[in-house]
Amino acid sequence: MAFREKIAWVSLTGIVIAFAPYFALIAAYPGPEAAFPVYSTRLFIAATMLIILLTTVGAIGTAITATKDAQAPADERDRDIARQSSAIGYAVLLPLLFCVLAIVFLGAGIAMLANAVLAAIVIAEITRYGSIVLGYRQGWHG
Repeated sequence: MAFREKIAWVSLTGIVIAFAPYFALIAAYPGPEAAFPVYSTRLFIAATMLIILLTTVGAIGTAITATKDAQAPADERDRDIARQSSAIGYAVLLPLLFCVLAIVFLGAGIAMLANAVLAAIVIAEITRYGSIVLGYRQGWHG
């Protein structure tokens, strides 16, 4: 498995582990609407700290086990996969952001808007990292 594919797996796993519970807890929020911004901010801080911890530890562990690969510059295949995956992630992000605009017109509050934007970004990043993994698995190149 290529080093950059391993890093993509680490990032993908970290995002899912940090933000799946975040969005589940946001969706199931039982309290008063006035307290929602504070609740979601605390959850966001916790999810951010968790993803930083998971991806840092995972990246360091991956780099230690593959020191030579970690120091090698990206080759043409790596750049092609990264470019194609970024394009796919962007193609997912744009329509999701238009959906976020729609909830603004439906009267969503600022905290809900912020969470909708965050969800769009998280989904796009999951798509991008998933595409990187798929690119290495299916041999995208050229």
